[in-house]
Parts: sequence; C-alpha cells; structure tokens
Amino acid sequence: MGWSTTDIPDQTGRVVVITGANSGIGLEAAKALSRRGARVVMACRNLAKGEAARAEVGGTAEVRELDVSDLSSVRAFAGGLDGRIDVLINNAA
Repeated sequence: MGWSTTDIPDQTGRVVVITGANSGIGLEAAKALSRRGARVVMACRNLAKGEAARAEVGGTAEVRELDVSDLSSVRAFAGGLDGRIDVLINNAA
C-alpha cells in the first residue's frame, strides 16, 4: 500500500500558496489540496493560463500574478496577500 492524495487530511481553514500552479505538479497539488478544503492561492506568471487551470481546481482557488524571477513581482504578490499563509509550495523556478 502506498500513499495517495486521499491520505491528505482535512485542510479546511488553511491557506496554501502554490507557485507555478497552472500546470504539472503545481496544478495537481492545487487540485488535491482544494478537494481537501484548503483555500488555494495559485501564484502564476501567466494569468490567462492560471485562470484556465483554476477551472480544473475548483473550490475556493484564486489566481494571482507572480513571476518569481522579478523581485518587484514578488513584492507586489506578497504585499497583496491578506492574513496568514499556512503552507507555501515553491513549485516554480
């Protein structure tokens, strides 16, 4: 028996930020955590691709612009967050 995403405990009330959440591992993590009740902030360089991916994630996911290679983008992203972050998944870059 191996681990699967069904083994993720309830994440209700937790805020998860995932960089590069519009494809690959980031998108799959966003889907799994959203299904378990987390509020997922999808940090994506391309908002159009992020919004398309958000449709797959569902739940209370939101897309915010973030280009981790641009410090002004990082500052703007961080400055626009309200409240706490419980989990940060650095998937991009």
